[in-house]
Amino acid sequence: MIVIPHGIEFEEWSNTLYVDLPKLNLPLSTDESNWKDWAETLILDNELVNVPLPESFDDWRIWAEYFINNV
Repeated sequence: MIVIPHGIEFEEWSNTLYVDLPKLNLPLSTDESNWKDWAETLILDNELVNVPLPESFDDWRIWAEYFINNV
């Protein structure tokens, strides 16, 4: 089960993915200001075709919910 991104900061949430999704190639977590670069690297490195690219989102938490529902 993937941690839902409510009441949690970006770096903490992205670090939980190491446990929740151990088979993915996860980029090193970064600060929240660079979340879109991190998310795009995650998607492209793992060929996650069902996960939307982060460029369409202003809030990482909203993107993360799409990620959770599509990974």
